[in-house]
Amino acid sequence: MKTTWADRRKFGKNIENERSLYSVLDMTVKGNGLARALASAALVYAAVPCFAQGSDTTVVPFDLRTMRPIVEAYINGKGPYKFVVDTGASGTMVTAALAKALKLPQIGTVLVSAPNNPNPIRAPQHRIRKLVVGDITFFRQSATAILDEDFARSLGADGILSAADFRGYLVTFDYRKRQMLLTPGKLPEPDGENVLDFTRRELIPGVYLQVAGERVFCHLDSGSPFYIALPGRMLQTLDFEQAPKLIGEAGSITGTFAVYQAKISGDISFGKYLLSNPTVQVMDKMPYGNLGYRFFRDYLITFDFRQSRVKLQYWREAVEEGG
Repeated sequence: MKTTWADRRKFGKNIENERSLYSVLDMTVKGNGLARALASAALVYAAVPCFAQGSDTTVVPFDLRTMRPIVEAYINGKGPYKFVVDTGASGTMVTAALAKALKLPQIGTVLVSAPNNPNPIRAPQHRIRKLVVGDITFFRQSATAILDEDFARSLGADGILSAADFRGYLVTFDYRKRQMLLTPGKLPEPDGENVLDFTRRELIPGVYLQVAGERVFCHLDSGSPFYIALPGRMLQTLDFEQAPKLIGEAGSITGTFAVYQAKISGDISFGKYLLSNPTVQVMDKMPYGNLGYRFFRDYLITFDFRQSRVKLQYWREAVEEGG
């Protein structure tokens, strides 16, 4: 069994002064063509686990029926429980109901907010003595409670696990095979084609796309239902083949925003890939773009969180190479 040891930082009974800030986005989208789904993005200044690395690849199957990768996890020897593995989260979260059922000790509180409305609320933070996913074990993992019951219901799981917690491994999402691969190693130098540097905005990894000649930052978010969702300002700056159509509303724990969809007049490019006149979503009030479920479905995506690199490979290319 591979073992990880969490940072042994000392937490007092209350950590409100630790400058901890979570940003959580619950995208429950209803409307033409988009099923009810959740995109979560969590920002936290928190302990980062480090790994005792093995030499083998760990294969963790996941369920995609909610358009989010959900894996089985065991907490303090009990379970299995369902957890969303989210690249748009930088900390572990559990529902308040699960924290209560497992009697997880509270170690403090953190501030929780959403990107579309930064007004924070306070949420308890708990300690998990032992969390097991596949043959990876985390010790002394901190987890923030999800207090909003609607959020918890739309999640379709018992909590969220940040993909960035698997530091030291290459984390590959293969939506076609419904599995996550954890492989010791690192990605090669960026080549501007398949391997790119990623940038963290609000501690969440993302890449820059060229959208009709404009450089646009988009989070890479496995917890999102979208394909290519652009920031709200582009409703005024982009040329569309037809007027964007309101397809639903996305709600966070602190507010809601409208989601539009339309086909753009122009190209989107990233690395060696180019999409001509694609249909995109636009998220009103959101400052950044978002690459979600439909994007992850089309590309084999590998994260190197230690080196802040990502590899994107169109799925047909991966099949041809035996991936």
